[in-house]
Amino acid sequence: MFRPGVVLALAAGIVAGACAFVAEASAQEIVCPAELEMLVERPYAARAGLGTGSTVLVRARPDVNPCPARVAGLFEPPPDPSRLIGTRPRVLLHLPHLQTLAGRTGDVDYFTVQLRRGVDPAVVAGELEPLLVGTQVFLTSEVTDRASATFRVVSRFHRAIAGITLVAGGVFLACIMVLKVQERRTVVAAARLAGIPRRILLGWTVAEAALLSALGGGAGLGVGFAGSAVVNAYYRRAYDTTLVFSVVTGEMVVQALVLAVVLGMAAGVVAGLRMFASDPLEQLGA
Repeated sequence: MFRPGVVLALAAGIVAGACAFVAEASAQEIVCPAELEMLVERPYAARAGLGTGSTVLVRARPDVNPCPARVAGLFEPPPDPSRLIGTRPRVLLHLPHLQTLAGRTGDVDYFTVQLRRGVDPAVVAGELEPLLVGTQVFLTSEVTDRASATFRVVSRFHRAIAGITLVAGGVFLACIMVLKVQERRTVVAAARLAGIPRRILLGWTVAEAALLSALGGGAGLGVGFAGSAVVNAYYRRAYDTTLVFSVVTGEMVVQALVLAVVLGMAAGVVAGLRMFASDPLEQLGA
């Protein structure tokens, strides 16, 4: 199936070598490789109506004639937030074919080295730079740190919102517990006059507040799980990707429940101290 109207501008592609070519090649005659094959990312192939066996025209720069290439298959692009809104289709080619199309031999912009277990990356980086003149070697952690600067800002923003939400929730819970104690002041006063120790009454108030906050925390987690599922379903469909946009981890669940119980106990203590601040006879006469 030949589609002459589909011309892909190659920006980067590899099958064996993890190399990318971005700079323009020097002006020279391009001889189309024989049996030129390529892999096309699935989302773009679905939009362009391409499939395995389709033939497309590819070229590395606009001043050369395109070469026919057969789509050998489709691949699922790795989930990468930084390339989520990219408009250029990504394709993979055999390295010799890509060099021929780009007019560049033995010239790469970057490549990735995978090390065996137990090898110190810092030592390897120090040994590679003198061997490759003009090359800078970066550890994976350094590349990730540079690429995730925007996401760290978003994370801090989310933490600030979470902190404000927790403070507001704690104040609201304390107000609820104080109101509940006010409603039961007659019962509490009678219990105090009957000789029930304050620690038991205070423990009962704290336990009730902790239970109430734990139930509220569980309900909040349910809303969080549902919201996370809705966000993932919507944006995965909108961007046609497998990227996970929202996740509720086990650490988040534990932190939410612990904070809920702690805030509930603090609110119970506040309500209990307020309950014992007045004379029980005055409460009965009120």
